Amino acid sequence: MCNHAHPSRRDFFTRFTQNVLLGSSILRIAMHRAAWAQALAPGAGADLFDIQKVTDDVYFASARPSPVINCNAAIFVNSADVLVVDAHSKPSAAAALIAQIKRDVTPKPVRYLVDSHFHWDHSQGNAAYLATGNKVDILATKTTKQLMEQYAAARLQASLDPAGPAPISYPWVGHQMEDLRQRIGKATADEEKARLQSLLQRLESFAGEMKNFKPSLPTITFDKSYVVKDKNHELHLEFHGHAHTAGDVVVFCPQKRVIATGDAILGSVLPFFGDSYPKAWPKTIADIGKLEFDHVMPGHGGVQHGHETLNGMGGYIEEIADRVDAGKKAGQSIADLRQSITFASLKSLQSGAYADSLASWAGGNKAMRMGYVQSGIKTNILEMYDKVERV
Repeated sequence: MCNHAHPSRRDFFTRFTQNVLLGSSILRIAMHRAAWAQALAPGAGADLFDIQKVTDDVYFASARPSPVINCNAAIFVNSADVLVVDAHSKPSAAAALIAQIKRDVTPKPVRYLVDSHFHWDHSQGNAAYLATGNKVDILATKTTKQLMEQYAAARLQASLDPAGPAPISYPWVGHQMEDLRQRIGKATADEEKARLQSLLQRLESFAGEMKNFKPSLPTITFDKSYVVKDKNHELHLEFHGHAHTAGDVVVFCPQKRVIATGDAILGSVLPFFGDSYPKAWPKTIADIGKLEFDHVMPGHGGVQHGHETLNGMGGYIEEIADRVDAGKKAGQSIADLRQSITFASLKSLQSGAYADSLASWAGGNKAMRMGYVQSGIKTNILEMYDKVERV
C-alpha cells in the first residue's frame, strides 16, 4: 500500500512565500461597495497591477507581488464597453483594477466579467464588478459555477482557520498570521520586526475583508462555448477539456489574434495540480494550441508570444504525469517519486521556451532556477499523486 504524504505547516508557509449581483444580498453588496470606495479613494496606495497594451483594444494587467496573490487579468475594449477576464483574490483588488482601467485604459464601463475557473485568486473579487452600479454579467461554464458553490466559501473559511486543516489550492492565511505573530515576538532587530508587522497587517486586512465572504456567482453559464459579439470583434469563450480544473475556459479573439487562458496555460511559473486532470491537461493545451493566435495572456506569469511556451508547458505536464503514474503503479510513494523525479531528469525542462520562462523568473540565475523548480516539482508530485489517472 502506498503512503500519502501530507504537507506540513512549513511546506505551506514556504509555498506562500514563493507565491509572494445575482446570488448576492443587499448587505454584501453594501460591504463590497465600501471596499470598492476605499480602493478608489485618493491616496489609496500604489497600483496593484501593471497594465500593458498587447494589441489594439487588448490589454494585460499583470498582478504585482502581494502577501495573498492576485491573478493577472485580460482586458478587451469593445466598441461601447469592456470585458475583463478574472477577478483576483478579493473585492478591493478587483476594485483597484476597475479604477486603473478607467484611469489608464478607457472610460467605457465594464460590461462583462469572465471567471476562467473557480479558484479563489480568480473569482473572489467578482462582487466589486457588481457593486459599480453598471450592468455587469459574470460568465463561466456551468461546471465552474457548480464548483464555486461547492468549494469557494468553505475553502476560504478553512484558509482563515489557524488550526487547519490547510485548504487545497489556498494559502493558509490563518496559520501564516499566527506564525508571523510568533516571529514578531522573537524578533530583536527593529527593521525585521517592522517588516514582519507590515506583512501581518496586510494579511489581517485580507482576513478582515473576507471574514463574511460569500461568492458572487456567474450570471450567465454555458457548457462548451459562448460568444460576445461586438461590431469591432468577437470574443469566444471556449471550454476545450479538463485541465487545471474541470471547467477552465479561454477567451479567444480571432480578429486580434489573442487569447486569455486563466491557469490552463501559464507563463514563467509551474502549474498547480490540486484540482487538475493531469492526463487530460496536455491534450487540452494541444487543442487550445490549434487556435490561430499570436499572443497568450496567462493567469500568472508574463505575456507569451507564439505557441512555443504553451507547448513546452504541455510537455512538462505530460512528462511528469506519466512518471508519477508509472511510479505509483509500481508501488512508489510520494517520497520515492520526489527522490527520483528531479529537475535534471525531466527532459521537458532542459531547453525550450517554457524552460527559458522559468529561468527568467529567477533572473537567469541557474542555481536559483534549479532550486525554485526542484521545490515546485516536489509540490507538483504531491498535488497530483492521488489524481494522476484522472482524465
